[in-house]
Amino acid sequence: MSSIEKFKGNWREAKAEIDRQVERVWLAEPEEIQKIRWGIIDSGAGSGQQSFSVLVHLEAYLMLVGADVMYRFLKVSQYPDVELPTLVKMTREFLTGTFNVFEFMTDLGLTNMHQIGQMYSDALDTLETKEEYVQLTGAMMTYVVRMHRWIHFIFPWNLGVAFPHRKPNEVASIAAVVAAA
Repeated sequence: MSSIEKFKGNWREAKAEIDRQVERVWLAEPEEIQKIRWGIIDSGAGSGQQSFSVLVHLEAYLMLVGADVMYRFLKVSQYPDVELPTLVKMTREFLTGTFNVFEFMTDLGLTNMHQIGQMYSDALDTLETKEEYVQLTGAMMTYVVRMHRWIHFIFPWNLGVAFPHRKPNEVASIAAVVAAA
């Protein structure tokens, strides 16, 4: 599983640390984002010695994990027929089970995401109510979403002009050129 030491505190301690991380990254660009922006990826991630693929993966994973997956967990937590143990199992399966998304994001340059994610996952064992689950997961979702905002902000969207939409007649004309060759 994880090479991070198991978190031994309770969910309130984990939430307090996640809240500190949210505060750290809320208004000031975090150092790890600055490094990624400059193409400094400590793990060496990025195919062909480039960091663009790192940005693409972070943009996608942070958006998916925060605004989609964790938000859905919060919605599912409101279903009366879903018990807390089931919710915890589902959460772990999606976030740290077969593929640990937090560890992956650390490989992509978010230096403490693995540690914070593992702390979150371990703290799930100390929850007693779904209301506590909402508080802890809501804090973690806020952190992930805020980190997504930073990546979204630094993403080189201007590169998109190199990939314009094509009209059907343009595609047909290149097909005719290729067929004639």
